Amino acid sequence: KGLILFGSFSAERFGDNSAALFSYIQKSHPELIAIWMTNNDQVVEEIKQHGGSVFKRRTFQGIWLSLRAEVVVSSHGIKDTIMFEPLVHRPKLIYLGHGIPLKKGWIGISNIQRKFKKASQKKVKYSTFMISSSDFSAQLQNNFLPIGRDKIKITGLPRNDVLFKLENYTTREKYNLNKTKYLILYAPTFRNGELTRFFPFEDYDINELNKFCELNNIYFILRPHHNDLKKMNTDLWKKISKSPNFELITHKTCSNVNNLLVVSDCLITDYSSIYFDYLLLDRSMIFLPYDLEKYSEEHGFIADYESVTPGYKPQSQDEFLDDLKQIINQKDKFKSLRNELKNKIHKHQDANSCFRIVKEIKGLMQ
Repeated sequence: KGLILFGSFSAERFGDNSAALFSYIQKSHPELIAIWMTNNDQVVEEIKQHGGSVFKRRTFQGIWLSLRAEVVVSSHGIKDTIMFEPLVHRPKLIYLGHGIPLKKGWIGISNIQRKFKKASQKKVKYSTFMISSSDFSAQLQNNFLPIGRDKIKITGLPRNDVLFKLENYTTREKYNLNKTKYLILYAPTFRNGELTRFFPFEDYDINELNKFCELNNIYFILRPHHNDLKKMNTDLWKKISKSPNFELITHKTCSNVNNLLVVSDCLITDYSSIYFDYLLLDRSMIFLPYDLEKYSEEHGFIADYESVTPGYKPQSQDEFLDDLKQIINQKDKFKSLRNELKNKIHKHQDANSCFRIVKEIKGLMQ
């Protein structure tokens, strides 16, 4: 009774919705036994430093906890937390997900490997409920993972609570980001089998880009998807690493990307669901879907891309810099469209998503 196990990213990282809910329960609900499960020694040290309870998943203690848990909370799947699918004692699985989806799920892609489809089917089979941020978002999620609309709770996403807490502006100081007036977060998704292109323009010129940054006091935070990090030994990255106007901040140094969203004045992305979170801050966005046709053929979308991406979509670096000028001068023409989408995506626009989820979990424990 009351034992809740948490995990994320196949037990390798501390982050996402699971980490936000775990931290909230540790702080606000001592009557619940919240334990983080991981394979990673670095994660163990990170959680212990903050006074949290953590165990290695593959140890005797980890297996024993897995057999006894009343509730398992994951952001990607049950193996975020425990090593096996229980045959006798089945804990209640709360699937928090990785965000509001824009792309099709593995079940909806015809030419995907069977192991990916099977993993999604297990989430459908084992989940007691999953969460969403609105009825519209729940429809997207049910298209992505057909769990059944009756098993989706409209609570908001735990990781978004941080977007409403002003104390998190200390992120600027922590990562030495106070040296600039205008901060831009560039966080695209990954591509299967190839490296995601940053600044994917035919007329890309790092020197011109640097001049523009210095003239307008702009600083870029580059946040590659973790799947791309091992493939980044390219000329572009070598030149960017020498530039004073770019900072590479990966999940290794900042596990919660929403801390970077809070301090960013503008977001650049492509197909990543990160921009759905960013809508809550009502700030400008730029989309660079340079391979939209190919990506659509390989992955497919569960919503019309153009209608749910309220931001500039420059085709060249010249256009990109012109669009940035509009944004810096507060002439962003997409503000009203962003607010329309925000109200469709987010029913609750507050810092109480974790509170609502804990209420749902306690209801299961009665």
